[in-house]
Amino acid sequence: GPTVGPGPVGYTCAVRLVLFYLILVVAQGFLAALLAPIPPPDLFLLAVLTLLWRVPPWQLVLVAYGVGMLQDIVGSGVLGAHAFALAAAALAGSMVRAQLSNAGTLERMLVVFVAGLGKWVVMGGVIVWLSGSVGSLGRAGAVALVETVLTVAAGLLVLPWGAALLERSRVLQKELL
Repeated sequence: GPTVGPGPVGYTCAVRLVLFYLILVVAQGFLAALLAPIPPPDLFLLAVLTLLWRVPPWQLVLVAYGVGMLQDIVGSGVLGAHAFALAAAALAGSMVRAQLSNAGTLERMLVVFVAGLGKWVVMGGVIVWLSGSVGSLGRAGAVALVETVLTVAAGLLVLPWGAALLERSRVLQKELL
């Protein structure tokens, strides 16, 4: 096949990868408006998890924190809330991934599910801390359940798509890190 590196093929793969992540950001906003009042799948979390098999866990946590900050800025959220939650999700996903192979759909679904749980455990703590009351967790639990189920379902499409794009690109190959 064609070599991937400097030149037109490498450039094309890098552009496709950037477009993939931009599509996820735009789709997050579109789905939020389309599905309201139902929470949309967390495509920011899935964007982070596409890197799970490509970068070491400590780097993934840092990337997740940065993506979460972007999510807080773009979504006008509490600055740092999603950043902290996505970092926890990346850590939880990394711990599960270390126990599994990337061989199949069930493994990916389990990683996304556990990452979603990790995110919502931390987000629940942030909600209690910011509100000063445990009573505010009732609605958060329903949102967490629906969002996690939709994120796992969306992961069936997004993770293989992201893996295919990363595979074609030389970006983030483990031997280059």
